[in-house]
Amino acid sequence: MYRKTFKIKKAFLVAFSVDVVLLCLLLLLSLFFKGSSLERLVLAVIFITALLIFLESLSRKVLTGDQGILIRKFLRDKKLLWEDITQVGTVVMRKRVYLLLTTTKGFHILTNAYGEFPGLLREIADHVERERIDDEVRNQIDHPVKKISDIVSACFAAAVLVAIIVFKIITS
Repeated sequence: MYRKTFKIKKAFLVAFSVDVVLLCLLLLLSLFFKGSSLERLVLAVIFITALLIFLESLSRKVLTGDQGILIRKFLRDKKLLWEDITQVGTVVMRKRVYLLLTTTKGFHILTNAYGEFPGLLREIADHVERERIDDEVRNQIDHPVKKISDIVSACFAAAVLVAIIVFKIITS
């Protein structure tokens, strides 16, 4: 049984959902008002891509329990037992932190896009033998890297989309 659940940050999901709605509105405007077939095609591809990324982000979860960890992604699950994890490490690139879980069957990567990421690291560190955990993981637990650039980018994209929608309505 799993005790704790970690999901993608709600602030990002809200900002990105606004982007998806605005892209849908822009696509509808191009379908029902002035819009070339190329514009419609490009907007449809962008909208479908954004919708799939949103659904993927919405469905991502990491659940931890006494037996192990369950990584949920869109239409797929991966269960890892604590004893199967041979190494826990992190890679830090600017404000993005990648958690690397090496197991007997391969490796798995989680990012700090999950809310309460230091709690996730702590939960893993509590269940995996100390010698299998890199020092950088403990450093991230004590001094986590704060990352808001994804949220800022999604908000900026929403502002640009609103400007495009207003321009499209004015010129129609």
